[in-house]
Amino acid sequence: MPATAAPATVSPAATAAGATVPFTIYEAEAGTTAGGATVTSLTSAPATQYSSPALEASGHSYVHLGGTGSSVQWTNTTGAPISFLNVRASIPDSPSGGGITATLDLYVNGVFRQALNLNSKQTWVYEGNNNYNTSDNQNPADGDPRVFWDESHTFVTGSPIPAGATFSLKKDTANSAASYDVDSVDVENPPAPLPQPANSISITSCGAVADNNPTNGAADSQSVDSRAAIQNCVNQAQSQGKTLWIPQGTFYVKGTAGLTAQGITIAGAGLWYSTIYRDVPVPNSTPLAALFDVTSCTVQNFHIDADAVSRSTVGGDGGAMDTTGTNWVADGIWTQHTMSGFWASGTGGTVRNSRLTAIWADGINVNNVSLGADTGNNLTVSNNFVRGTGDDAIAVNSVHYNTNGDGSQTFYNPMTNITVTNNTSIAPWGGKGVAVYGGSGHLVSGNYIADTARYIGLGVGRFGVNGSDLLSATISGNTVVRSGGNAYSQGQPAMHIGNGGDGQNTGVVDKVTATGNTVVDSLYDGIAFSTSTDSLLQNNTVTGPGRNGIAISPPFYPAPTGSAAVTGNTVSGLQAGATAYVNNSSGFTATLSGNNWEASAPEGPYGGSAATVPGTVQAENYDTGGQGVAYNVSAVNGNANGYRADGVDLESTSDSGGGYDLGWTGGGQWFRYTVDVATAGTYTVGLRVAAPAAVPGALHLSNAAGADLTGAVALPATGDWQSWTTVTAQVTLPAGRQTLTLNQDSGGWNANYLTFTAAGQGNVDLAAGRPTSESSHTDVYASSNATDGNPSSYWESANNAFPQWIQADLGAAHSASRIVLRLPAAWGARSQTLAVLGSTDGATFSTVRSAAAYTFDPASGNTVTITFPATTQRYFRLNITANSAWPAGQIAEFQIWTT
Repeated sequence: MPATAAPATVSPAATAAGATVPFTIYEAEAGTTAGGATVTSLTSAPATQYSSPALEASGHSYVHLGGTGSSVQWTNTTGAPISFLNVRASIPDSPSGGGITATLDLYVNGVFRQALNLNSKQTWVYEGNNNYNTSDNQNPADGDPRVFWDESHTFVTGSPIPAGATFSLKKDTANSAASYDVDSVDVENPPAPLPQPANSISITSCGAVADNNPTNGAADSQSVDSRAAIQNCVNQAQSQGKTLWIPQGTFYVKGTAGLTAQGITIAGAGLWYSTIYRDVPVPNSTPLAALFDVTSCTVQNFHIDADAVSRSTVGGDGGAMDTTGTNWVADGIWTQHTMSGFWASGTGGTVRNSRLTAIWADGINVNNVSLGADTGNNLTVSNNFVRGTGDDAIAVNSVHYNTNGDGSQTFYNPMTNITVTNNTSIAPWGGKGVAVYGGSGHLVSGNYIADTARYIGLGVGRFGVNGSDLLSATISGNTVVRSGGNAYSQGQPAMHIGNGGDGQNTGVVDKVTATGNTVVDSLYDGIAFSTSTDSLLQNNTVTGPGRNGIAISPPFYPAPTGSAAVTGNTVSGLQAGATAYVNNSSGFTATLSGNNWEASAPEGPYGGSAATVPGTVQAENYDTGGQGVAYNVSAVNGNANGYRADGVDLESTSDSGGGYDLGWTGGGQWFRYTVDVATAGTYTVGLRVAAPAAVPGALHLSNAAGADLTGAVALPATGDWQSWTTVTAQVTLPAGRQTLTLNQDSGGWNANYLTFTAAGQGNVDLAAGRPTSESSHTDVYASSNATDGNPSSYWESANNAFPQWIQADLGAAHSASRIVLRLPAAWGARSQTLAVLGSTDGATFSTVRSAAAYTFDPASGNTVTITFPATTQRYFRLNITANSAWPAGQIAEFQIWTT
């Protein structure tokens, strides 16, 4: 497959958004590789719904250490010593699942310093064999893995790494994993441990015993269960009005029961020093509450970890901290490997200055249901760092009702006035970066969101049929980078406003104000709207979107009704075939003013390549540039947005060859097409049209100067919108590139394609628009792409299974002597070995041209011409047995010419 340039890298340090943290992130791809180490990056939007290490990596990029001696190195540019490292890395699973342990060596200034413990015990789950979107299946035989990255931290042995020194991670002989993928390293110089505060009770005084052996993905079997001792100290602290103190060390809570506290402060010596570790024997059958159930408490300055191996009861997964009550505080908590970090309700609570890394589900979920509450008001989520969550990194979750086991329903008060400010959300592998689901009065501002693997980066709407309506929210000054995803093959946007972000297109989303947000390098659409009312999208910037800049009702996000003011926004860096703004809904009213695309939108050929004359111009491949530039329509219609996002008047056609036709015609409408004319002269235009009733003066073709080239063309009655015929006209064209306009003078007809033939020669692409068949195809790359007239779409067979074939059905036997094959112009060179076969009945084939290797070279437009003695056949087949660049047959255009 083709490769495109890697997206630009945007980090929190390069923006005003995000959390202020005491550590510095060194991305592996920004380091210096040596010894055969390689950088792997996501180079294009994912073509399937499944995951990959690059898709789940921060920056969508990582370094692969595949052989002994391979390494990646950085220089300490922090201006301070480094005494603590947190490595985000991936090592292979065991052959039967369940993970392995291994070490990776740290060097300082080229000298070995220490071996770092890594493991894959809490990664690698598999989605193949009908397990899509699971986080439970650990059977490698099922294939399609996900959850590649885990995080391991340690103090640096010996003296800290001084400012200006180099430090590197190197695969040495003693490092037993077959390979190591390194995503990033967090470096810092933590302060000294905090002392025990006055008026506090230490959990050790109640019998808790620390076990400081490294956990490395699993509990120490020799550790002491301190749960009863800690709970005893909690009870004493509550009765005596004291603080519960967690000193330095790792303290185990074993089994399925957790800890409960109310109205106290629980404090540790610092998130680098004090750890409560949950050890649940697996497989587990007892549903788990959170490790901490706390009401109206302050918790601060410690680390929570667990041995959970999947997001499930059987995998031993429970939440870290469920919170409710009033004026609660969570400050400086580092959580890992639990079901959720904070599941919090109540009034006046705050989560701040906390880290959540490698979480199986939600990072921070503020809601109105935690611990039996019915309210979630005036809650604040501020200055937190979240990376690698299996569900939403940060969510505001207002539930309207839940259905109980007996069928009754419990109702909750809608959430109000939630503040989510200056947080960093990076690389959630199974959810959004920041999500707002229902309620009113919320503020989401100054957050940095990057590298979602599958889903929306910043979503503003309502969750499910039982969620609360969203009645107002302000979304301002957020930065969303390399986000969106292809979960369920939906091509999800980076930022979304409206209902249906969870697949349930229901409920009210009203009065969302989105101002000053920046969306960079989205995998698909930059900003998208589904059903919502009275939205304001103002002064936002979209740069380098993978699809369109701003889209109303994109695929899978319908907006049959709605309204928005879209003003002062800027879209730049569009790819070929994309548009700055598109409204695919006739029922959604968008008022536009002051946007940069309104003044001058660039026009260009669809797909980046002009259609050739003589040849076929598909009606659906009108130029890019949008309303008033590439086309003019009086109403927005069409339902073929899966083909092109601005398919305003396109629909699927039942004409021979399938594809799409141009419909909803009306007087005064027009569509423009950029063509390359090989030779000046007179051409016969065959217009493939359908019209239930005769339409006199239906259309005419004009050139860029507006001159009428054909005169009025009348269309006969075909009896139905999908009953097709061909009418002809004559045009005289100069040689070279030019723009032709299909003018709709009267409505009441559809158009499928226009075929230009040199007058009097009869030389025509016999395969244009014709039906095709194939031995196989991959994903959406069906054989019909090869005769659709679009050189950017293509057929690709199943991989690693030669021989493969593709054939065109000409409808009747025709004489032909030349075949022209094309691949997309941007692809690299490759050689395909193929033979040309022919048949008159589709059953018995003879050899038209023996097998040979043909080179597709971008220097010559990735075009191959095959000639042979004239032969009369109905079916022409290409039988492909090899491809030097990809293990499959690949054809973008399959043209069959009479001469």
